Amino acid sequence: MWYKRKTLAALAMAVSMLGVLGGSTMTTEAAEAVAPIKMVSRNVPAYASSDKAELANDANYMTTWNGAAPGWLAYDLSKVAKADLKQAVVAWFSSSYDYDPTIKQRQSYGNLQHYIIEGNAAPGGKLPSKGWQPLVEVKDNVYHSRQHVLDLSAYNWVRVTVKSVDNASGPHASINLDVYSAKDGLADDWIVYGDSVTAGSGNFSGSPYGPAGQLVNAANPAYYPVFEYGGTGSIKSKDGAKYIDSWLSVFPGHYVGVVLGTNDAWGKNNGMDKFEANMSVVIEHILAAGKVPVIGKIPWSAEPGVANNAPAYNERIDKLYQKYPAVVKGPDFWNIFKDHRDWLGPDGVHPSPKGYGMMRKAWAETMLQVVPRAGKAQDLTPERAKASWHQTGSVSQGQYLKGEQTEIDVQKVRHAHDKKVQK
Repeated sequence: MWYKRKTLAALAMAVSMLGVLGGSTMTTEAAEAVAPIKMVSRNVPAYASSDKAELANDANYMTTWNGAAPGWLAYDLSKVAKADLKQAVVAWFSSSYDYDPTIKQRQSYGNLQHYIIEGNAAPGGKLPSKGWQPLVEVKDNVYHSRQHVLDLSAYNWVRVTVKSVDNASGPHASINLDVYSAKDGLADDWIVYGDSVTAGSGNFSGSPYGPAGQLVNAANPAYYPVFEYGGTGSIKSKDGAKYIDSWLSVFPGHYVGVVLGTNDAWGKNNGMDKFEANMSVVIEHILAAGKVPVIGKIPWSAEPGVANNAPAYNERIDKLYQKYPAVVKGPDFWNIFKDHRDWLGPDGVHPSPKGYGMMRKAWAETMLQVVPRAGKAQDLTPERAKASWHQTGSVSQGQYLKGEQTEIDVQKVRHAHDKKVQK
């Protein structure tokens, strides 16, 4: 098939660049350090048509700009070096739960549906009323987060003009907006796709551990990788195989994490062949796109329907590590959660808020291990992680946020029905 030739080339490229063999990586001493991506919009002057603009670029990702739509959000980047804006990543993240709510026809919260990103060359210090130049326009977006790689070096300002939103709570956007300098490339730009467990880990519920990219920055201040969470509740590996090309078409970065299999294994002890085949499709399409797959293990569960079956599925992931040498081993969530029932919620499958924090920490540790980085990383302690993002606003300790409790209730009903049918 057409993508197999590209896959072989991507395999060779990934092995050469990463030193990956059999799912393991070279030590950082044996490889050249990756050029850092850095955040350039943290706490710059922010303006908005409504609500508090500064909530979009503070360090606490539980606070969002909740502006009425239509509306706009603008940043003054005049004090950022022009060289740092030559290749910039403009990324927004809504407070919605599902990365792609259309797969299971779910509600979304604050997603930007139709928006325009604009630049303005006017001097900094005073919000310009004219001179805005459209750089990219997106219509009919369904995803809860997006990244755009833009040349902003001719501009002192960047603005997101929101035309319409997809929000079950009303006509308001609900986003964080970050601008990164990727002047030396996108080698440290990540996304992770998965099911409800991954979706919940992107909700930033009460835990010292914030987004994975910010945690890397807490451990090594020279780096602030872009990290996007792409979890969608209730999906299986077959959905990953079906939608991977659509997902990749809007992701400009380099590393593609995938954690699927909980729903494949739940109550099904004979679906391993299909799971492996689906995951092979996912991996091959990631490689064909010139990106690096990072495959994590199915998390340990206290629910027997998962716990009794998932080990056999995780064995297939081990086979995939061997089959595809360019695959990087992601977090081993089975062993991370095993013997930590307190890191799981009442249903024994979905992590507790603390458990989701441990997932974000695991991804940060994977990033620190996989990507060669200049200098020695400091230990990622809870105190350092907490200080890096709990700077403003309140933190909801021990509570699920929007979407997670709904997803848990949906799963409970669905699997109760499955058990009844099996009897």
